Amino acid sequence: MRATLVAADGVQSARVRDLTSSGAGIVCDCPPEIGSDVILKRGDLFVAARVVWAEGNSAGLEFYREAPLEELALALQTGGAI
Repeated sequence: MRATLVAADGVQSARVRDLTSSGAGIVCDCPPEIGSDVILKRGDLFVAARVVWAEGNSAGLEFYREAPLEELALALQTGGAI
């Protein structure tokens, strides 16, 4: 699933590899540094997160608040990511 990753150093497209109510695994061209604050956006869903690991072009995000499963399911169904 495609999404938008907003970080202090800019905005980029990302692919979400896995998604739970507490975090996500992403792939993008330039993952933010570990410890960075980011926003993951897909459709109308915005989730604040912290980068907990990064390796190569992959990163793991831990959400600051659990995202309700209903909102995640709706975001998965929306077509627009950016």
